[in-house]
Amino acid sequence: MAATHAGALSPPAETRLGDPHALGGLLSALGAVAVVITSAFYVASPQAAAGPVQPLDLAAAIAGAAKGAATLRIAGTVGVFGDLIWATAALIIASELGRRGRGVSAAGWTLLFLSVVIFTLVDGLTGYVLPPLALAADSSAFEGFKRLWDMLFFLGTVAFGAGVMAAMGAESRAGRRKVDRVLTGALLIVGAIGGLDAVAGLLGVTGFPVDRIAGASIGLGSALFIPVSLRIARRSAWPDGPRG
Repeated sequence: MAATHAGALSPPAETRLGDPHALGGLLSALGAVAVVITSAFYVASPQAAAGPVQPLDLAAAIAGAAKGAATLRIAGTVGVFGDLIWATAALIIASELGRRGRGVSAAGWTLLFLSVVIFTLVDGLTGYVLPPLALAADSSAFEGFKRLWDMLFFLGTVAFGAGVMAAMGAESRAGRRKVDRVLTGALLIVGAIGGLDAVAGLLGVTGFPVDRIAGASIGLGSALFIPVSLRIARRSAWPDGPRG
Protein backbone atom coordinates (compact mmCIF):
# COMPACT_ATOMS: atom_id res chain seq x y z
CA MET A 1 0.00 0.00 0.00
CA ALA A 2 2.82 2.38 0.86
CA ALA A 3 4.55 1.81 -2.45
CA THR A 4 1.30 2.39 -4.30
CA HIS A 5 0.82 5.86 -2.86
CA ALA A 6 4.44 6.97 -2.82
CA GLY A 7 4.83 10.02 -5.02
CA ALA A 8 6.50 13.40 -5.17
CA LEU A 9 5.08 14.25 -1.79
CA SER A 10 6.37 10.99 -0.26
CA PRO A 11 10.17 11.20 -0.59
CA PRO A 12 12.48 8.66 1.03
CA ALA A 13 13.67 9.15 4.58
CA GLU A 14 16.90 10.76 3.33
CA THR A 15 16.71 14.54 3.66
CA ARG A 16 20.26 15.66 2.94
CA LEU A 17 20.77 17.86 -0.11
CA GLY A 18 22.15 14.93 -2.09
CA ASP A 19 18.68 13.42 -2.15
CA PRO A 20 16.67 14.60 -5.19
CA HIS A 21 13.43 15.12 -3.27
CA ALA A 22 15.09 17.05 -0.47
CA LEU A 23 17.05 19.26 -2.85
CA GLY A 24 14.12 19.68 -5.24
CA GLY A 25 11.71 20.51 -2.43
CA LEU A 26 13.99 23.11 -0.87
CA LEU A 27 14.75 24.76 -4.21
CA SER A 28 11.07 24.70 -5.12
CA ALA A 29 10.19 26.50 -1.87
CA LEU A 30 12.89 29.12 -2.51
CA GLY A 31 11.76 29.66 -6.09
CA ALA A 32 8.13 29.94 -5.00
CA VAL A 33 9.06 32.58 -2.39
CA ALA A 34 10.76 34.63 -5.12
CA VAL A 35 7.69 34.36 -7.35
CA VAL A 36 5.43 35.52 -4.49
CA ILE A 37 7.69 38.56 -4.06
CA THR A 38 7.60 39.14 -7.81
CA SER A 39 3.80 38.94 -7.79
CA ALA A 40 3.67 41.57 -5.04
CA PHE A 41 5.63 44.01 -7.21
CA TYR A 42 3.35 43.24 -10.15
CA VAL A 43 0.40 44.18 -7.96
CA ALA A 44 2.18 47.39 -6.92
CA SER A 45 2.61 48.36 -10.60
CA PRO A 46 -0.02 49.96 -12.87
CA GLN A 47 -2.51 47.26 -13.90
CA ALA A 48 -2.43 48.21 -17.60
CA ALA A 49 1.27 47.30 -17.75
CA ALA A 50 1.43 44.48 -15.19
CA GLY A 51 -1.22 42.19 -16.63
CA PRO A 52 -2.41 40.80 -19.97
CA VAL A 53 -5.38 43.16 -20.19
CA GLN A 54 -7.96 42.15 -22.79
CA PRO A 55 -8.44 43.93 -25.14
CA LEU A 56 -5.11 45.73 -25.26
CA ASP A 57 -5.24 49.45 -24.51
CA LEU A 58 -1.90 50.46 -26.01
CA ALA A 59 -1.84 54.02 -24.69
CA ALA A 60 -2.67 52.90 -21.14
CA ALA A 61 -0.11 50.10 -21.29
CA ILE A 62 2.66 52.46 -22.42
CA ALA A 63 1.75 55.03 -19.75
CA GLY A 64 1.60 52.32 -17.10
CA ALA A 65 4.96 50.82 -18.06
CA ALA A 66 6.59 54.23 -17.94
CA LYS A 67 5.00 55.15 -14.61
CA GLY A 68 5.74 51.77 -13.04
CA ALA A 69 9.24 51.34 -14.47
CA ALA A 70 10.86 51.05 -11.02
CA THR A 71 8.51 48.40 -9.59
CA LEU A 72 8.43 46.51 -12.88
CA ARG A 73 12.23 46.41 -12.91
CA ILE A 74 12.26 44.92 -9.40
CA ALA A 75 9.54 42.43 -10.34
CA GLY A 76 11.47 41.34 -13.41
CA THR A 77 14.80 41.06 -11.61
CA VAL A 78 13.51 39.03 -8.67
CA GLY A 79 11.38 37.01 -11.07
CA VAL A 80 14.09 35.85 -13.46
CA PHE A 81 16.34 34.63 -10.65
CA GLY A 82 13.46 32.97 -8.84
CA ASP A 83 12.32 31.35 -12.07
CA LEU A 84 15.76 29.83 -12.64
CA ILE A 85 15.71 28.31 -9.16
CA TRP A 86 12.18 26.98 -9.46
CA ALA A 87 12.77 25.57 -12.95
CA THR A 88 15.79 23.67 -11.63
CA ALA A 89 13.70 22.29 -8.76
CA ALA A 90 10.86 21.17 -11.04
CA LEU A 91 13.29 19.44 -13.38
CA ILE A 92 14.99 17.59 -10.50
CA ILE A 93 11.66 16.38 -9.08
CA ALA A 94 10.30 15.42 -12.52
CA SER A 95 13.43 13.40 -13.29
CA GLU A 96 13.25 11.55 -9.98
CA LEU A 97 9.56 10.78 -10.42
CA GLY A 98 10.20 9.52 -13.92
CA ARG A 99 12.95 7.25 -12.61
CA ARG A 100 10.46 5.80 -10.11
CA GLY A 101 7.85 5.15 -12.79
CA ARG A 102 5.48 7.92 -11.64
CA GLY A 103 4.62 9.03 -15.17
CA VAL A 104 1.64 11.32 -14.54
CA SER A 105 3.28 13.15 -11.64
CA ALA A 106 6.51 13.46 -13.65
CA ALA A 107 4.54 14.94 -16.55
CA GLY A 108 2.96 17.43 -14.15
CA TRP A 109 6.31 18.62 -12.81
CA THR A 110 7.62 18.81 -16.39
CA LEU A 111 4.71 21.11 -17.25
CA LEU A 112 5.55 23.18 -14.18
CA PHE A 113 9.13 23.36 -15.43
CA LEU A 114 7.93 24.59 -18.83
CA SER A 115 5.63 27.13 -17.16
CA VAL A 116 8.51 28.59 -15.15
CA VAL A 117 10.71 28.75 -18.25
CA ILE A 118 7.97 30.68 -20.04
CA PHE A 119 7.64 33.04 -17.08
CA THR A 120 11.39 33.63 -17.17
CA LEU A 121 10.77 35.27 -20.54
CA VAL A 122 7.72 37.12 -19.18
CA ASP A 123 9.66 38.52 -16.23
CA GLY A 124 12.61 39.44 -18.42
CA LEU A 125 10.35 41.42 -20.74
CA THR A 126 8.64 42.99 -17.73
CA GLY A 127 11.79 44.32 -16.15
CA TYR A 128 14.15 44.95 -19.02
CA VAL A 129 12.24 45.47 -22.28
CA LEU A 130 8.79 47.03 -21.87
CA PRO A 131 9.66 49.93 -19.51
CA PRO A 132 12.59 51.22 -21.64
CA LEU A 133 10.44 51.05 -24.76
CA ALA A 134 7.67 52.94 -22.97
CA LEU A 135 10.07 55.62 -21.72
CA ALA A 136 11.48 55.96 -25.25
CA ALA A 137 7.92 56.37 -26.60
CA ASP A 138 8.57 53.61 -29.15
CA SER A 139 4.94 52.59 -29.54
CA SER A 140 5.42 50.18 -32.45
CA ALA A 141 8.09 48.10 -30.74
CA PHE A 142 6.25 48.31 -27.43
CA GLU A 143 3.04 46.96 -28.97
CA GLY A 144 4.82 43.99 -30.54
CA PHE A 145 6.59 43.00 -27.33
CA LYS A 146 3.47 43.64 -25.23
CA ARG A 147 1.36 41.34 -27.38
CA LEU A 148 4.09 38.69 -27.10
CA TRP A 149 4.17 39.28 -23.32
CA ASP A 150 0.40 38.79 -23.07
CA MET A 151 0.49 35.54 -25.02
CA LEU A 152 3.41 34.16 -22.98
CA PHE A 153 1.70 35.12 -19.70
CA PHE A 154 -1.47 33.24 -20.64
CA LEU A 155 0.48 30.27 -22.03
CA GLY A 156 2.61 30.03 -18.90
CA THR A 157 -0.53 30.12 -16.76
CA VAL A 158 -2.10 27.31 -18.81
CA ALA A 159 1.04 25.20 -18.32
CA PHE A 160 1.06 26.02 -14.60
CA GLY A 161 -2.57 24.98 -14.17
CA ALA A 162 -2.15 21.76 -16.15
CA GLY A 163 1.05 20.96 -14.28
CA VAL A 164 -0.62 21.43 -10.92
CA MET A 165 -3.52 19.19 -11.93
CA ALA A 166 -1.21 16.38 -13.05
CA ALA A 167 1.36 16.71 -10.27
CA MET A 168 -1.07 17.10 -7.37
CA GLY A 169 -4.04 15.06 -8.60
CA ALA A 170 -2.72 11.72 -7.37
CA GLU A 171 -1.56 13.21 -4.07
CA SER A 172 -5.01 14.62 -3.31
CA ARG A 173 -6.45 11.08 -3.55
CA ALA A 174 -3.80 9.44 -1.39
CA GLY A 175 -5.74 9.94 1.85
CA ARG A 176 -2.98 11.66 3.80
CA ARG A 177 -3.22 14.01 6.75
CA LYS A 178 -5.93 16.64 6.61
CA VAL A 179 -3.47 19.52 6.20
CA ASP A 180 -1.91 17.75 3.21
CA ARG A 181 -5.28 17.17 1.59
CA VAL A 182 -6.19 20.83 2.14
CA LEU A 183 -2.94 22.05 0.56
CA THR A 184 -3.19 19.84 -2.51
CA GLY A 185 -6.92 20.50 -2.86
CA ALA A 186 -6.40 24.25 -2.72
CA LEU A 187 -3.63 24.03 -5.32
CA LEU A 188 -5.88 21.99 -7.61
CA ILE A 189 -8.67 24.58 -7.40
CA VAL A 190 -6.31 27.51 -8.00
CA GLY A 191 -4.58 25.70 -10.87
CA ALA A 192 -7.84 24.74 -12.56
CA ILE A 193 -9.36 28.23 -12.32
CA GLY A 194 -6.17 29.92 -13.50
CA GLY A 195 -5.63 27.48 -16.34
CA LEU A 196 -9.18 27.79 -17.68
CA ASP A 197 -9.05 31.56 -17.38
CA ALA A 198 -5.78 31.67 -19.32
CA VAL A 199 -7.25 29.50 -22.08
CA ALA A 200 -10.08 32.05 -22.33
CA GLY A 201 -7.49 34.81 -22.54
CA LEU A 202 -5.64 33.06 -25.36
CA LEU A 203 -8.93 32.69 -27.22
CA GLY A 204 -9.51 36.43 -26.93
CA VAL A 205 -12.46 36.24 -24.57
CA THR A 206 -13.33 39.61 -23.02
CA GLY A 207 -15.94 40.81 -20.56
CA PHE A 208 -14.32 39.61 -17.35
CA PRO A 209 -10.93 40.30 -15.71
CA VAL A 210 -8.88 37.49 -17.29
CA ASP A 211 -5.67 39.35 -16.45
CA ARG A 212 -6.38 39.57 -12.73
CA ILE A 213 -7.58 35.98 -12.46
CA ALA A 214 -4.52 34.62 -14.28
CA GLY A 215 -2.14 36.75 -12.25
CA ALA A 216 -3.85 35.87 -8.97
CA SER A 217 -3.63 32.14 -9.77
CA ILE A 218 0.14 32.40 -10.21
CA GLY A 219 0.63 34.45 -7.04
CA LEU A 220 -1.67 32.34 -4.87
CA GLY A 221 -0.46 29.09 -6.41
CA SER A 222 3.14 30.05 -5.70
CA ALA A 223 2.26 30.88 -2.09
CA LEU A 224 0.64 27.46 -1.67
CA PHE A 225 3.68 25.79 -3.22
CA ILE A 226 5.90 27.07 -0.40
CA PRO A 227 4.50 24.73 2.31
CA VAL A 228 3.94 21.95 -0.22
CA SER A 229 7.58 22.17 -1.36
CA LEU A 230 8.88 22.16 2.20
CA ARG A 231 6.79 19.08 2.91
CA ILE A 232 8.21 17.40 -0.18
CA ALA A 233 11.67 17.92 1.31
CA ARG A 234 10.72 16.38 4.66
CA ARG A 235 10.00 12.66 4.77
CA SER A 236 8.25 12.93 8.16
CA ALA A 237 5.69 15.41 6.84
CA TRP A 238 4.60 13.22 3.91
CA PRO A 239 4.72 9.63 5.24
CA ASP A 240 4.08 6.75 2.87
CA GLY A 241 0.59 5.34 2.82
CA PRO A 242 -2.76 6.84 3.70
CA ARG A 243 -3.17 8.92 6.81
CA GLY A 244 -6.27 10.15 8.55
